[in-house]
Parts: sequence; structure tokens; C-alpha cells
Amino acid sequence: YLVQQKMMAVLLLLSAVVTLLLFQSTEVGAFVFVGSTHRQQQRSCSTSILFAKKKKKATQQRRTAAIAGKGFGVGKSLTTPNPQQQQSLKPSALIAHTESQMHATLIQWLQEHPTTYISPKFTIKQSKLGGYGGFSSTSGFADGELIFRIPRECCVTQDDALSDISCGEIFQLAKIKRVPSYQMLLLSGFIAKEYLLSKRIKDKTAIKHWAYLQSIPWVQNQLGQDHVIFWSQEKVESLLGESLAYNDALLIRKTVDSAIRLMKDVIQPIVENADDEEIEEAVKGAFVICLSRSFAEEVESDDGTTVEIENALLPLLDVLQHSNDPNTSLESYDDYILLRARGDISADEELFHCYQEERDDVIPKHKFFTRYGFIPGVRAQVVELLENKSSIFF
Repeated sequence: YLVQQKMMAVLLLLSAVVTLLLFQSTEVGAFVFVGSTHRQQQRSCSTSILFAKKKKKATQQRRTAAIAGKGFGVGKSLTTPNPQQQQSLKPSALIAHTESQMHATLIQWLQEHPTTYISPKFTIKQSKLGGYGGFSSTSGFADGELIFRIPRECCVTQDDALSDISCGEIFQLAKIKRVPSYQMLLLSGFIAKEYLLSKRIKDKTAIKHWAYLQSIPWVQNQLGQDHVIFWSQEKVESLLGESLAYNDALLIRKTVDSAIRLMKDVIQPIVENADDEEIEEAVKGAFVICLSRSFAEEVESDDGTTVEIENALLPLLDVLQHSNDPNTSLESYDDYILLRARGDISADEELFHCYQEERDDVIPKHKFFTRYGFIPGVRAQVVELLENKSSIFF
């Protein structure tokens, strides 16, 4: 049996290497520049770039954010938190923070980690922007008050992909070869494989991030989610053919198609009875999730000679809706992330986070749609805007 498994692993590696080299040679790479990543739950947005320093193994140093609007929060001075203050933060009790079952399962899973803290004042419910959002409860938050602390162990990171026992070698090769958009390939390929495995096993806890994976939308129209990755080529040609968004949409779709071919070779020997259609659907869903929900970190190497972009999915934070005038700020450390109130927050007030500064010179609105699946500040349906030849697209 062990010999059989080893031979299968070798054949998998060889097959994926061939596909990987083909992937490297194609003219793709829509996500080489990960300026920010956003999502919208029924046009709800959520994700941005975090400029950070490499983890300091022996310290609790806070990661460094750079420019306001391109990082977490508002670019506050970055200092190490008071150790006594850290010790006073005890894990929250198992509190019903939401009536949404998928979010209740997520919160319970997070609270099983001993260093998680979720304020009893935090709740998840339907947002006025559509989908779900984070809210204060009936008592509100004071300026600077801690809303939640999530350990990085619960986050989905590039390290999870690179160290994965079944396909980590392929992901390592993708990184070494610097294949186009390898950062997105690592994260999306890893969660697509984990998602497909989680659908087939009874003991969900065998999948490290199972509770998080079941709390996020994987298919078109789930929680109002839409993206050009889900569209048919006919729909792309019909609606985007003469628009400013057309070329970017084609590049994104070409990149994802190449990733699908690679991941079919990787996933099929690992996931029992996974056919081409199921893998394609999972990889598309994973790419949309990573584009719309992942946070990009600028990370310094251990020797300090290079800086790279690494993407990560941060559970619970991505529930918050986007605002250019947020009422929360994020502090990012090596072992956990903290979300605090930015100013006093009233009872029953929705919590917002600024994930990307809304400026056309940073990213035009039509590219917000092709990259992240929404247009900030616009409630009208995108199809309607395209049919009416809106100046956003034409």
C-alpha cells in the first residue's frame, strides 16, 4: 500500500510539473499585481493590501502598515501592545453572536482556539448593503475598544498551502518557478482542494479550516455573489465586448482557466471521484473567494534582502462591509489580528472597515468590478449599468 501511495505521489508530481511548466509559459498573470482584494456580499466589499514585515520568530512585533487606504485601518503608529493588556484579554465565552447557522459554526470553531477573543457586544446579522455584516449589540463600543482577536493559526495562509502534505510540493514549485499569479494560485488551489475533501468526509474537523470554508460563498449568486469568472464567454462578449472592462476580464478568465488545468492534475488523484466539472467549479469559486476576501501582505524575507506579496484569508474580519469612512481599525501581529473600534460606536450600529481607498487613480471603478465583483458606492445592478452603457464602463 505504501509503495502504491508513493508511486501515485510521484506520478502526481510529474503530471503537475508538466502542467505547471505549460502554465508558466502562457501569457497569463492577471493577479501579478495584488494591489488590493475586495469582496461584496451582494455587492459587499472586503479586502485590501497590508504592507507588513516578515514574522519575527521570537517576538510579538506588530506588522507594519504603510499608507492609509492601502493597509489595514488608518495607518496608525505601530507599537507593540502592553503585555499586561494582552494577558487581560481572556477568550470569550461561547456566546450566540448570530442567528446565521454558518456564522455560528464559524464563531464556535474560532472560540475553540484558546487565544481567540470575540467581544460579547459583536454580532453578525443582515446588512443594509445586502448579505451579512458585523454590528455592535445593544451596548455599543467605546473608542479603541477591542472587538475581536483572531489567532493567525485560524487564518488561511500561503504557509498552509506550501506545507500541505498532499500538494505542498507542487505549490512550492509554483513559487520557486514564479509562475504567473502564483500567490493567488497557492491560496485558491489549496482551499479548492480542502473544500472538495470536506464534502466527502464525515469528520469535518480533519480539515483544518472546515468551519471557515463552509461560511463563505462558493458559487454564483450565493449571498448575492457575482464575478466575471462565473460568467459564460457569451455573456462576457455580449455585455463587456466594447467596454473598458473587456481586456481585463479576458485576462482574469485566462489566468483562472490555466489554474483549472493545473489543479485538475493536482486534485483528481487526491479527492475521490472528483470529476472535471466539480474541480472547475471549486477552482473558480476559490479564485473568486481569494480575489474578493484575501488580504495581501508585503512580507520581508528572513534575511531582509527581498520583499514579496503573500495573500491570506482572515476569518470573521471579512464579514465586515466596506466604507471609505470606517468605524474600525485593524492591528496585525505575527500571531494574531486585532480589530478595534475607531471612535465611539453606537448600539446596533453596523461595523465598517476601509479595505481600499476609493480613488480612480488607484483603481478605476470598472476594474473594481472585474477584479472584485462589485463597484463601490453603486447599488444598481452591474448588468443594468452595462446594458445602459454607463460611463463607468464606456
